[in-house]
Amino acid sequence: MTVLHPPRPRRDLVAPDVADAVSVAQLLGDRSRATILAMLADGPHCVCEFATALGARENNVSNHLARLREAGLVRATRHEENGRLLIYERDEAAVAAARTALSTLLR
Repeated sequence: MTVLHPPRPRRDLVAPDVADAVSVAQLLGDRSRATILAMLADGPHCVCEFATALGARENNVSNHLARLREAGLVRATRHEENGRLLIYERDEAAVAAARTALSTLLR
């Protein structure tokens, strides 16, 4: 019969830097923002399209888009024909960085 001894406590562990992953997780922890980011994987959209798909008011969608823009995951450009209309698209480099940050936690 083998006697198992408990492992010795490791006092030399260093906590990893998870700040980026936590920021991404907090941002995408909101269902509307996560849905918007997922919808943008198929190409650019305007606020009115998101509002219809989400069943939400445009001003609420705009607030979510502002948070995504502040995080750098989304960018906006003016519509060529209607300058009042903003078209949103994903910043794929920023999305890739967010994916990498999350994957460090989920490996």
